[in-house]
Amino acid sequence: MGALSHALDMTEGQPAGHCIRCCWIGVQLGRELGLSAQALSDLYYTLLLKDLGCSSNAARICELYLADDLAFKRDFKLVDSSLSQVLGFVISHTGLQAGLAERFRSVLNILRNGGTISRELIETRCQRGAEIARQMHFSESVAHGILDLDEHFDGGGKPQGLRGEEISLFARIALMCQVIDVFYVSGGRDAARNEARRRSGSWFDPSLVAMFLELSAADSFWETVGSLELESLVLSLEPAQSVRMADEDYLDDIAAAFARVIDAKSPFTSGH
Repeated sequence: MGALSHALDMTEGQPAGHCIRCCWIGVQLGRELGLSAQALSDLYYTLLLKDLGCSSNAARICELYLADDLAFKRDFKLVDSSLSQVLGFVISHTGLQAGLAERFRSVLNILRNGGTISRELIETRCQRGAEIARQMHFSESVAHGILDLDEHFDGGGKPQGLRGEEISLFARIALMCQVIDVFYVSGGRDAARNEARRRSGSWFDPSLVAMFLELSAADSFWETVGSLELESLVLSLEPAQSVRMADEDYLDDIAAAFARVIDAKSPFTSGH
């Protein structure tokens, strides 16, 4: 799972260890919530594998935005839902290497159909990720955590526009941890804490934000997040040590799931 999480980091344009850091932060929140051992296990795998569907929209992003999908995904993680940020991102990331006329057509198409395009990209990503999780024999709780990853607490997310506790708890934790790590890597602990506060009640569950702010007030929290030993620490957590017996059919399903992640990068390799 550790190797797959690193591959997903690269496919999503994130620095190495993104999912590992998200996993550690999220498990601390799960423990603070008093989740059962089974729920903590499901949360653990949701966090490590939250980006299982990330390769499925890569080619579509390149086609629509005339952009490198890795740089696009990396930088988009820093954008919130405000019109000014979204417009600025579209203009600064669309067709930079294309001709002026082609770039203008692409920007115009995105401005006209941005809501539909965004929903389509997110729906493809989340549904494919949930399908692959099921194929790898993870629970429905893990699959739903991945499926709901881009839903926002105020109902402004995608693809279904779920609100509040309609959203899987694991997805609410995973989305917040994802944004926290992105801002931590780009701007440090203060940037991460400030962004969590800023999105409380809109993107994030306010009760989870309050819990995170309390936990992250300690220097030891960030020392662990930034530790070179964090991966070993995360992989030594109880769920990672549980033994799963795999027969030939199960191993075939795991191999097929890995292949789906790889093949989805391009329509030309679908089913390859």
